[in-house]
Amino acid sequence: MCGIIAFFDLLKKYQGSAEQLKERLTALGNLMRTRGPDSQGYHGGKHFGMAHQRLAIMDPLHGDQPFVYEEQGYALVANGEIYNFQELMSKHNLPQMQTHSDCEPLIALYDKLGNDMVKELNGMFGFVISKNGGEEIYAARDHCGIKPLYIGYGKEGEIWFSSELKGIVNEDCEKIEEFPAGHYWTRNGGFCRYYQPAWDSDDFHPKGDCSNIKKVLEKAVRDQCMSDQPFGLLLSGGLDSACIAVLLKPIMQELGEEFHTFSVGMEGSPDITAARMMSKFLGTTHHEHLFNADEAFEHVEKVIYHLETYEPELIRSAIPNYFLARMTSQYVKMVLTGEGSDELFGGYLYFRDAPDSQTFHRELRRIFHHLHNVNCQRADRMTMAHALEARVPFLCPNVIEEIMNIDANFKTITADRPAEKHALRAAFEGTMPSEVLWRTKAMQCEGIGMTWVAELQSRCNRQISDEEFARRDELYPINTPVTKEEMYYRKIFEKYYKGMDKFVQVWDGGCRAGGAAWKTTAYTREGLRDVKQLARGLGIDTNHVDEHSQKLANFHGKDSFVENTIQT
Repeated sequence: MCGIIAFFDLLKKYQGSAEQLKERLTALGNLMRTRGPDSQGYHGGKHFGMAHQRLAIMDPLHGDQPFVYEEQGYALVANGEIYNFQELMSKHNLPQMQTHSDCEPLIALYDKLGNDMVKELNGMFGFVISKNGGEEIYAARDHCGIKPLYIGYGKEGEIWFSSELKGIVNEDCEKIEEFPAGHYWTRNGGFCRYYQPAWDSDDFHPKGDCSNIKKVLEKAVRDQCMSDQPFGLLLSGGLDSACIAVLLKPIMQELGEEFHTFSVGMEGSPDITAARMMSKFLGTTHHEHLFNADEAFEHVEKVIYHLETYEPELIRSAIPNYFLARMTSQYVKMVLTGEGSDELFGGYLYFRDAPDSQTFHRELRRIFHHLHNVNCQRADRMTMAHALEARVPFLCPNVIEEIMNIDANFKTITADRPAEKHALRAAFEGTMPSEVLWRTKAMQCEGIGMTWVAELQSRCNRQISDEEFARRDELYPINTPVTKEEMYYRKIFEKYYKGMDKFVQVWDGGCRAGGAAWKTTAYTREGLRDVKQLARGLGIDTNHVDEHSQKLANFHGKDSFVENTIQT
């Protein structure tokens, strides 16, 4: 996992020297140093440059980038992991590589297969290949945007690529765009969508069964254990990471490695309680970070700087992830996570109200296509803020293909299947404590503490005066904040990324459920209405939830509290 910067002066108008360009690009790379603090590399000339910040996971001693093949004129900078690189080397009879890096074969694959090479990759990535200093350029991003990539268009015909927005936001670009997931880009042809699964069509009606769920996920977990560094698991306490934990335990035993798990939350929260159950059940070496609302609020600005958004639902869940990644990075360099399952199975509570199976499947498609700047953005930015690599087995292309082809009738919530993600739960019946297997779905901003979002919102509200809030339409005509919490986040975002609103995913109605084709009362823009349901079956006392809500209501005044905080 790394950070990349690439610059190509296509019209040869750059007036500086090659050394000046190198200084400029390496300085920009340093803005993303947390993505790759182990080493910094550079390759370039007077009219092009490729800089790389490396987090050494595969072949730590020899895998520094950029990879340069002088004889053929190729250079590569890559961020991510190619899990099937050995399989592809054998399949296409590729020559011996200079290193044991999983990314180096990308050059040989491109040389042999051309633009279509990306269709064969199983991984998470954002990379740029150049030939002869930019005469030929090929860039690509993985199928669902697990790894980030941005493209900038300079006023003098230059082309920029960067792993994060902060790498090019202050450069002289006429236009900056998020590199779309599942696409590649060439100098001559521009963008081309390569990831076009059959299930992503209005005319598609999935007909598969649930028999292979565990098998295909187990293969993905095993593939993603590829590492030359110690690794562990982010054990949230939810169903998804628990399933990964069950599959990961025998692999860790085969490797003879200690099984480290990591959790975050408030003492007594549903996530912490369930994660402890799961850790005890599997016998893992478990680590926790217990935080409070004051610590969370103190880190809001740092989180927004790294996250590169002002979307409130995402920020709320990113704050505990920031603490989790900071702690985890003290023990390992790579972790597996349970991200992505809810977008495949319909795990969010508002799916309970889906009117029929076909509408259910269409909603899965809708939220799947937002992964790149919601779940994936949070997972990438918060871990990379602490030089930690996060891998996502549920978002393996083979897992996605299998689960999105399951008849949606098996996913809908009925009287016989009253729990969300019933198909996944049934596949893992008997492999974990029933309290974890059947616990209610909680988004990451909910399960880590049933009152903490309301407390966070209360602190944010104090930072915005009534007079300032009254000017919100004037100050922010695009995506105008509706609450003081939203306005506080927006102010911080503008401090670092002024005018970059188009890169922020703002949900219709202010929350993920707001854009669904059906109406739901489960969520509002302030969060989940009934947080007490998250404690069911875990033996947690929820009386403090009502008491805390009343205290906040008395502090703020009933009417303003209902508008800005009570909905959580």
